[in-house]
Amino acid sequence: MKKYFFAIASAFLIFLVLLLVGGGPWLGLPSAYDQNVEMMLASPSTQHWFGTDSLGRDVFARVLLGGRTSLLVGVLCSVLSMLFGFLYGALAGWFEGWTDRLLMRFCDILMALPSFILVSILCFSLQLLLPWQDAHLKALVSLCIGISATHWMGLARVTRGMVMEIKRRPFVEAARALGGTQVHIVLRHVLPNMMGALLVLVALQVPTNILYESFMSFIGLGIHPPDTSWGILVREGWKTLSSFPHMVLFPSLVLFLTVWSLHIVLDRFKEYRRY
Repeated sequence: MKKYFFAIASAFLIFLVLLLVGGGPWLGLPSAYDQNVEMMLASPSTQHWFGTDSLGRDVFARVLLGGRTSLLVGVLCSVLSMLFGFLYGALAGWFEGWTDRLLMRFCDILMALPSFILVSILCFSLQLLLPWQDAHLKALVSLCIGISATHWMGLARVTRGMVMEIKRRPFVEAARALGGTQVHIVLRHVLPNMMGALLVLVALQVPTNILYESFMSFIGLGIHPPDTSWGILVREGWKTLSSFPHMVLFPSLVLFLTVWSLHIVLDRFKEYRRY
């Protein structure tokens, strides 16, 4: 039992975060937008567990609201990275030869670029180029595209190696002999045999993507107020760190515990798959 204590505790914490983030409005929690000038910058209490911000809004409710954005970006970016990384890596691994060399050299060039700089440039450019009037939607799409565009390369390299190994197995040769098309063989025979490993890699990207979203919002290239995320809350709390530390302490603590718990659960899952 001691061996799995941290994994069980982490899984419970993740479940609790998801429950509160997703079910906040139905659990009778305070609204994240209600302002109370008489309670501005109040310390944590039984009425406001995480205190209030400079507009008298409940920080606990703001953390839960921000968690929806951060977790959504984390999951969406992982899915987009998997889709593009699989297609790119499968193409390189299936055809090999000059196609493989060309695609992998381009992948190496992208991996050599500093990822934070590349994400920042993409997020800033997309927010200027996207024609939508909804600022929240524009920022959300920019974050998802920008983060996904810098996280698919590792998945592509893993996919390439697995495709090159699986396509030489007897059942693939049998499918070819029976007249199966290349698309049919990849989708029906190659992909199912590598899906487990790909899902683990995708899940491992979720905590990294959450941190990226928080960093982008913290430096002003992600979500913008009055919308919120964990990065926005840390940014707002940083301004009053010396006088009102609760504003940065609790959002940072929730961010840390969520990412840490995800890593522990996923590491334990990887060890379980080995057996």
